[in-house]
Amino acid sequence: MKNTAILKTAILLITIVIFSSPVFSFSQDTVKINMPDSTISRQETASKPENKKVPDSNKLIQVKDGYDGTDVVVGRYGNIIVSDKYDTLKIKIGSKGVRITETYDGTNVEIIDPADFEEEFNVSCKRHFKGHWAGFEIGMNNYVNPGFYLPDDYMSLNTGKSWNVNINFIQYSLNIANNSFGLVTGLGFQMNDYKFNGNNSIEKDPAGDIIELPRTENLKMSKLHADYLSLPLILEIHPSSGRIGRKFYFGAGIIGTMKIRSYTKLKYYVDGEKNKEKTNNDYNISPLQYAVTFRAGYRALKVFANYNLQALFQANHSPELYPFSIGLVLLSF
Repeated sequence: MKNTAILKTAILLITIVIFSSPVFSFSQDTVKINMPDSTISRQETASKPENKKVPDSNKLIQVKDGYDGTDVVVGRYGNIIVSDKYDTLKIKIGSKGVRITETYDGTNVEIIDPADFEEEFNVSCKRHFKGHWAGFEIGMNNYVNPGFYLPDDYMSLNTGKSWNVNINFIQYSLNIANNSFGLVTGLGFQMNDYKFNGNNSIEKDPAGDIIELPRTENLKMSKLHADYLSLPLILEIHPSSGRIGRKFYFGAGIIGTMKIRSYTKLKYYVDGEKNKEKTNNDYNISPLQYAVTFRAGYRALKVFANYNLQALFQANHSPELYPFSIGLVLLSF
């Protein structure tokens, strides 16, 4: 209660200082700042406003008094908004918002979701298109043959242990229409594990084909690993109607990848002693690949699915397999 009172007092003092400044001149219902193209408008209303209003781009500061409290909008696009009504103080600064409520049990402080700004502050703030690429993703890998069947030979995988990990560290978003449809690109780092079901590894024969490498040891783990640098071109849409629409997105596009390294790794025990083998090789993996990607999300739940349009191994070499991955976006940057 005391902290809230201090905060409200500070805001009141700042307002008094601003309005008392010689750079302001007052008329009956309008306060003007003596600056070119800058106006602060103060409106007194007898009833609660019914419609949400877009901040006037010609006014630097807008103050609106109502029977239930006061709203202050600073900036041409509502960059800062302070709403003091009843026992609740709400503050928005850029993309951050907080709600401070006084109750009989004390003071509650809550973070306001940016998607709720329009409802919370009764104002339509200018939206900027921001895509969904940068972040940390984790999923599961597998691949299919040209007939879209999973292999059942030495290339068969344990999908639950074949991990796809993506760290997308650079993002650029380009608005195309209405700040709700745009192009997303950037850069990322992709790590793929393909863990074999059988008691085998793989090797490249003199002809360049990938063949089975049987092992006599009882393997605990056998996998093919490949790392890539990835570059996306994704068209993304953000529906704008209703609360669900503002928090939902859908994207589709192409992800190009360039292979950085590849290797196979084995783990097994001999006489109770753990052994590891790692063999670096290109395994005739295609150095440049491209995949279609589909992405969607609602609030914190975000999913992706990728399917390679180019075979994992280079053309004219067997086996012909097309990787795919499905997973979750665990963290957005």
